[in-house]
Amino acid sequence: MAISTIGASALDSGVSQLGKNLIQNGSMAVAQRGTSEASVFGSASGYGAWPDGYRSERSSGSESGRATFSQDSSGPAGISNSLKVEETTTDASPGAADLYRVVTRVEAQNLQHLAFGDVAAKTITLSFWVFCNLTGEFTVTLNQPDASRMYSTTYTVNSANTWERKTITVPGDASGTINDDTGSGLEIGWMLGAGSNFSGGTQGSWAATNNNMLAAGMTNNVLGSSSGDWRITGVQLEVGSVVTDFEHEDYGTTLAKCQRYYEQHDFDGASQQNISLVKVQTASATTTGFKYLTQKRAAPTITFSAANTFLLEYNGTTTSALSSIFADHITDQQCRVVPVVSSGLTVDEVAMWCRDATDTAFMKISAEL
Repeated sequence: MAISTIGASALDSGVSQLGKNLIQNGSMAVAQRGTSEASVFGSASGYGAWPDGYRSERSSGSESGRATFSQDSSGPAGISNSLKVEETTTDASPGAADLYRVVTRVEAQNLQHLAFGDVAAKTITLSFWVFCNLTGEFTVTLNQPDASRMYSTTYTVNSANTWERKTITVPGDASGTINDDTGSGLEIGWMLGAGSNFSGGTQGSWAATNNNMLAAGMTNNVLGSSSGDWRITGVQLEVGSVVTDFEHEDYGTTLAKCQRYYEQHDFDGASQQNISLVKVQTASATTTGFKYLTQKRAAPTITFSAANTFLLEYNGTTTSALSSIFADHITDQQCRVVPVVSSGLTVDEVAMWCRDATDTAFMKISAEL
């Protein structure tokens, strides 16, 4: 085996180094909320039952097009999953203020080495695999929320129904700003279809954010015809002007990265599954500490399935359905859960917080960007 060494002075700063993918879940391997959701774009923008870290976004709220988002078991060689967007209700002529797109965000403190806002701002390269039943131009944008600056460009789908890798090199932004905090530092958006308000803007350079950059140069509308089909995977953002092979990481590492922003506990084991011991505080209320699997980006929003999907077991074998359940004392590492029944508890005793016998019960902990 031949071994070669190279001095630091000889390193090419334009070449990306392995292990530097700034995108979480680029392989679409993790889907904690579920693997398919219908009628997307029929409700508010946000995350759903498809791969973690990717948002659906609409603009006006009057968009008539609908799609099913899913974690699909398709991809190019070596990547098993993708995010699939499949049109289910056509919008052939979006209104001027309508748009449909997919967005992922990168936490700002993880981007400080890009040196945006300095003359030493680094070039970055975005790459991804795309599959579409349409050919032609599609718009992708990079946005700096802290600076209200955007970079807009297009990529071309050359062959329909074929996985193609696209590479976009973006110059560093010496006039930009990425704060050293836990907010969104960069936002990457792939346009699927849009009205006239979103076209005609600046492309190929960083500029002040303007809605007309979001679909500039785009000639397609995934939701514009029956059975529109757009898929993406192998998303990678790396420092430098040279694209490298997609960085594969083990599932556990990807899951932990995703859980910084969202974790979901599905209590769907055996009937009357035990969840946690709780201390009785009053004749109706109990409390228990709950530590998250991963420290969150910020204090999260916590939601539960309906109260009656849970019960308390107390006084030996007595069980009662909860009348309410909520979390308080919420930090980025833990919270207090308060299961409540109507009455009958003995103060200072210990009870058991359980899933009930038949219902689907869950706890969702969200600190998404």
